[in-house]
Amino acid sequence: MRRILAGLLAMAMPHVAPALAMEPTAVSFAGPRAGNELVLSAALFRPDAAAPRPAVVVVHGCGGVGQGVRDWGRRLAESGYVGLVIDSFGGRGVKEVCTRGGATVDARDRAWDIAGAVAWLKAQPFVRPDRIAVQGHSHGGAATLFATLGQAGDRSPPPEPGFVAAVAFYPDCSLRGRTEARFEVRRPLVVLVGEKDDWTPADRCRELLPRLSGQPVALHTYADAYHGFDTVGSKPRYRPEVGNRNKPGGCCGAWIGYNEAAFRDASERLRSFWERHLGAP
Repeated sequence: MRRILAGLLAMAMPHVAPALAMEPTAVSFAGPRAGNELVLSAALFRPDAAAPRPAVVVVHGCGGVGQGVRDWGRRLAESGYVGLVIDSFGGRGVKEVCTRGGATVDARDRAWDIAGAVAWLKAQPFVRPDRIAVQGHSHGGAATLFATLGQAGDRSPPPEPGFVAAVAFYPDCSLRGRTEARFEVRRPLVVLVGEKDDWTPADRCRELLPRLSGQPVALHTYADAYHGFDTVGSKPRYRPEVGNRNKPGGCCGAWIGYNEAAFRDASERLRSFWERHLGAP
């Protein structure tokens, strides 16, 4: 109980030192897409508990597995959940997809990475297979949307979601230009984005909402927050080198940086959302 309370406190109060010096375990799993021999690696964060626990798949952004998503994996474990931070780029030989000169990985393809991670977790004796969720950030947030939403008439639909709920931090809500399509929300979904986000604007998410049906969706925005507002310790700064389809010609630049008030609120919303759909750890 003390460990769970300490983890929840750390999620809500980022200036407090983590309760546990938790080191992850390196694991790997195969992508489930037919004919795809892709093997992906992941960092597994486990709580100190004997009984099987609910789990959350954490999906990184365009820069790959950074400290921000690893911190989320650690916070989840400190709160009593299994956290699996997957690496979509290493197995593809990709370092990053943020910059104009970087490689390209379709966020839609990463929905299959999520499916592979969920299948791996379901096979682990320390995980409750009926209590697995997904948390994606930026490019990984878009992957989370693709994994959660179904589109009528889609000739290449994403895999059936094996998870019970999803959270997308500042995703590309245009869904790679699908600005007129209608979607079915296949699992309860929360979207969190800053109003000052000029990389994945909040307006795109507001425009998406009327085209959604099915499971409930909650959109929460933060007035003074940029992209990456949950990366603790990241000072607000302008990144001129990143590609940005919301700028003329798709180039270039975006503001990013930590916002403590937004992080605190998002952490509390996640705590409540996970308890509702995964149960208390």
